Amino acid sequence: MISADCPARLSVSISNSMTVEIRLGIRELRIGRGPEADLQLPDPSVSRLHARIFRVGEQYFLSDASRNGTFVDNDRISQLPLQTGQIFRIGPYRIHFQNFETGRPIADIPTMIDGNFPHPQSTIRSFAEARPAAPVHPLGIVGRSPGIQGLLQDIRKVATSDVPVLIEGETGCGKELVSRGVHDQSARRGRPFVVVNCGAISAELIESELFGHEKGAFTGATSQRKGAFEIADSGTIFLDEIGELPLSLQPKLLRILEQKEIKRVGGNETILTDVRILAATNRNLREEIKLKTFRDDLYFRISAITLNIPPLRERREDIPLVARHFIEMMQPVGARPVPGLSDDAAAFLSMQEWPGNVRELRNAVQRAVVMSEGDSLSSHDFSFLRAFDSPDANFGPDESLSRWEQSEKNSLQAELIRQQWNKTATARSLGIAKSTLFEKLKKYAIRSPDPD
Repeated sequence: MISADCPARLSVSISNSMTVEIRLGIRELRIGRGPEADLQLPDPSVSRLHARIFRVGEQYFLSDASRNGTFVDNDRISQLPLQTGQIFRIGPYRIHFQNFETGRPIADIPTMIDGNFPHPQSTIRSFAEARPAAPVHPLGIVGRSPGIQGLLQDIRKVATSDVPVLIEGETGCGKELVSRGVHDQSARRGRPFVVVNCGAISAELIESELFGHEKGAFTGATSQRKGAFEIADSGTIFLDEIGELPLSLQPKLLRILEQKEIKRVGGNETILTDVRILAATNRNLREEIKLKTFRDDLYFRISAITLNIPPLRERREDIPLVARHFIEMMQPVGARPVPGLSDDAAAFLSMQEWPGNVRELRNAVQRAVVMSEGDSLSSHDFSFLRAFDSPDANFGPDESLSRWEQSEKNSLQAELIRQQWNKTATARSLGIAKSTLFEKLKKYAIRSPDPD
């Protein structure tokens, strides 16, 4: 029998900036457009109650209950046993089912049907091929250092309340993973976990994305649409890059925190919402308050509890563990098994500064595994990291910058070099808006070595 705390879940991208996750527990889960649905999909092609997921013994089943149909590989289904890694389609959405007891998570899987979201069928096949179970890491956070163990304890403490939490840390350190840990340890873990990247939404659309809109509210609003806060009702919303939230919208977010109510764009109805708010930023919001770009009252409200994630360079003993974790998560390259990590490679990685933190280490490990030819990765397989010591980039300390700002500058320079000064790719890799990247380049006087 599957326990009530079974780690199976569904995830779906509602838009380019909003992702919804929901855990599968003991009771049946309903999918649809209506308010009675546990997983709400705001599109007219989705029925009020479109499909349901239930389990018998250890097997989960997907059952269709709609006119428009539920599809797997373009085939309409009436009922289907779900396998880990399975993707099914409802309306314009691809929904990903994952059971972490029988498979490994897919990183950054695209789930919405759109030209910008390719559908990797090979990824599904790789999940069907069972592999030895990976070591279990609490809340998915890898590390034995005092900093990480203290962070895990803090996550479990704050999860017991509904107080807003601000998660601070450098770029690439795993703020979304920490937010998911808070949700999964809370009493809301069976309800939706909605992730909104505030830096990836245009200023014109962010209000609609967060609060929804009524039909005819603006050009292109052809139907009523629920926003992130309605979709997350009774669950948790994670506002990533909250420092990017326009000043004009900050009072409305403060209203939600204080009165737990919203109004859709173009609507007059007041809608009550019961949502716990988690927020994250790699900006120094105290500095933003001084610059009058972030409200102090909103800052004090969202930072009732603050969790700080230590950067990799402050927990070097964790670097080999994290590197081996990423190696274990990779699939074999062709007929060749995934290589191991030699002691000299582990020592070499531990000496690096990692301004891009865990994200940078993951990218380095993936590149080394793909390009290696032996059974074990050596320090030579990571020789490309030395290219970051380029004379074109000045990673030395700047006395005019705070420690926070110096770290951010170093991270930007390292990622720009990695991306060969492609600013679009750099912004995407860092998870920030391109306009934000240009603001930071101007702030730190970072210029491309090639004037073109």
